Amino acid sequence: MLNKVPSDSEKLKVLEDRKLAKDRHDIDSGIFQGRYVNFKIGRFTDEFIYGRYQIFEEVKKDLERLKPNSKVLDLGCGTGHFSQYIKNMGFEVIGLDPSLKMLEFAKSNFSDISFMEGISAKLPFENNYFDYVVSIEVLRYLNPKDVEKSYKEIFRVLKPLGFFNATHVNKYAIDFYYIFYHFKKFFIELNGQKYHNCYFTDSKKERKIIKKIGFKEVKSIGRMDATIRIAYKLGSRIGRFYSLLKEIFNKKQIYKGILKNNSGHLIIRGFKS
Repeated sequence: MLNKVPSDSEKLKVLEDRKLAKDRHDIDSGIFQGRYVNFKIGRFTDEFIYGRYQIFEEVKKDLERLKPNSKVLDLGCGTGHFSQYIKNMGFEVIGLDPSLKMLEFAKSNFSDISFMEGISAKLPFENNYFDYVVSIEVLRYLNPKDVEKSYKEIFRVLKPLGFFNATHVNKYAIDFYYIFYHFKKFFIELNGQKYHNCYFTDSKKERKIIKKIGFKEVKSIGRMDATIRIAYKLGSRIGRFYSLLKEIFNKKQIYKGILKNNSGHLIIRGFKS
């Protein structure tokens, strides 16, 4: 599958999905700016922040494995707030994003960090440059062929023994987002509009793709009980109460085995030999 030459129609679909993803993030840039500004309010603010707290816990584990001054790529850096967190941890970080609106916020927020325009499927860096690549909620918007290209590019720019962390949307998450997304997409496109792509997957599928590319080891876990998203849709108070209740029985909400494919966030790590 990785060596198949794409047809002209497939190439056009890849480019269309790239543009839709970029346009979506240009539009949402102000929303993300506000979300991260409010991040300090606490993890129970809303379902977005609640999930981010859990993802960031996993990234923090990765950063603690790195040597001081290691080079880190924040792939899909958005408004730059997580790039700043990485820098404050003592690492040399570069933020990359295709959305100029996102980059405007990032450069304004943190002028001492290098932010660049670019896409994950064609990284503007030399081989073996980074010790660690983190990509939070980025590949989810891409065409499957661009997801594969992104993995190849991540492999190329990682140093020997380097590794990456990327989040994905679980196809079988028990918040039923797979059904909701396709339902919404159908009606939007029925009205003649285009709707951004969502790359749904599972741990087995990603492991197969990543191993074929050449990564020595692939690990995956699930984070966040996906039903928490449903609770927050019923109101912030219900969401907070439900989240607290869930934490009584599973504080960290770390899922392994088959349950990781039902979680709110699928987290994939690939290790280069």
